[in-house]
Order: sequence, then structure tokens, then C-alpha cells
Amino acid sequence: MNDLQILAKNIKRYRQLKGLKQTELAERIGMSPDHLSKIEATTTGNVGLRFLTKIRQELDIQICQLFMEDPDIVNIKFILEGKNYENFEKLISLITERLDVRFKVGPEKPIFYHPQDCGCAYCKLKRKREK
Repeated sequence: MNDLQILAKNIKRYRQLKGLKQTELAERIGMSPDHLSKIEATTTGNVGLRFLTKIRQELDIQICQLFMEDPDIVNIKFILEGKNYENFEKLISLITERLDVRFKVGPEKPIFYHPQDCGCAYCKLKRKREK
């Protein structure tokens, strides 16, 4: 895979992870939707540093992540509601049963939000460690 293909794949990947359509991202960065479409389809290599910087800012990623062949997700953000919340709770429960998991929840950017002491796997683990 060449650099242009890697860039195209990563722009599309992070755009979709952010829940944005091509037209939405293009509008936010001041690029025509047609041009962004061509970048993602690798039919043009004319991106420019100004647009790469704007893309990086809109997608909330490091610029180096746009050029990594197998980029790691640096920040994982969960939006939990309804069925997604239940499935996530089951997943955390399965993980914590098998592993000693520690959650990094910082004051500025918690990994996920939930009611205090709601009975989920995270709260159970926290109570267990506090004893």
C-alpha cells in the first residue's frame, strides 16, 4: 500500500469513527465534497498541509495517525445508551472476570460516562478494590 492509499484509508476510517459523512467533513474543513471524495478514492494526491491540519483537528487525531499503515486508536470514546450500554456492560463484565483490568478515568476526559455506583462491572470492580 502506498502513502496516498494509507492516507485515504485513514481519513475515511477516522471520519467514519467520528460519525461524519464526507460532505460534513468537507464543509467543516472548507474543502469541496468532490475533492474530499477524490482524496478518499485515491484519484488525487493533492491534499496540502493546510487541509491535513484541518482534517486532523476535525477528526481529533494526531497527524501521524493519518500516515500509519496500522494506526492504533489512541483515544477510545464510548457513547453509551440503551442496548449499547447493556452490551458494553456485558463486555466489561466478561473482561473483568478473566483479567485484572484497570480503567483510566481522568478528570478531563473519562473513557466512558455512567451513573455513580450503577452496578455495572466497572463500579463492582471499583467497590471490590476499595475494600
